[in-house]
Amino acid sequence: MEHTLSGIATLSMLSLSLVLAGCAEPSGTLPQSAVDDNVLNVADAAIAGDNPDMALSVSQSVLAQDPDNLQALLHEGAAYYALGRCEDSIAAYTRALKSDRKSAEAETGVGRCLLKRNAIEAEQAFAAAVQDDPDNAEAFNDLGVARDLQGHHAAAAQAYQQALLLAPGTTATEVNLGLSLALAGQAGAALEYLGPLATSSQATPKIREDYAVALYAAGRQDETRQVLSTDLPPEKVNQALDAFSAVLSAPQPQADSSQQPAAAPVKLSSAAVN
Repeated sequence: MEHTLSGIATLSMLSLSLVLAGCAEPSGTLPQSAVDDNVLNVADAAIAGDNPDMALSVSQSVLAQDPDNLQALLHEGAAYYALGRCEDSIAAYTRALKSDRKSAEAETGVGRCLLKRNAIEAEQAFAAAVQDDPDNAEAFNDLGVARDLQGHHAAAAQAYQQALLLAPGTTATEVNLGLSLALAGQAGAALEYLGPLATSSQATPKIREDYAVALYAAGRQDETRQVLSTDLPPEKVNQALDAFSAVLSAPQPQADSSQQPAAAPVKLSSAAVN
């Protein structure tokens, strides 16, 4: 699951501030671990099919027999998250971390819940995830979101760029990077990412909105208004322009390196970021 910044809603926030040993199995049966894996595949399908209640029921059926089953706890956390029950989700992921204290999936799951209420704590969770799994592009993307929500746009852009080195061409990350660059005062670089996306047949209102931010940051106000008018009535266009002006003119807070855990060094790929 990829997190994205949510356009004007995000801008207003910015303007404030995831084997049993011993007994032989009876002949003709699967090992218990294989049975659990098959059951949890149903939970995966349920989440993908937007049925988190079923995913929760399936994961808890495994936990009833094996309360410390790491994969079942991760699935339970994901199901609770999809249901909007973040306290329960954090509890499940915390139990998973007791089984595997370096589970990047659990750390990311905790971070995504914390993102709703405390971007600083969310950043710490995502930083732990990328340290424990330096090839986790989704965690780098989410780390960027947490930084953006604190107004640390230059540091956020670095996280998005690392995510794209690991997973080139991920649209959600490219959009996040473009918006972050615009908010960091790098309008030209932002337009290089957002322009092709905003003018493609797959463009969404959110992508066009972020493109409009970059256009505004570049001083191209007539084009900004034209792009916004594709999806918004005139009065909403004016409100968006006012929001853009307020956010882009606000000074960026200084990142406190003592408060921000650094990601572990990552071996950069040769893939181009595009």
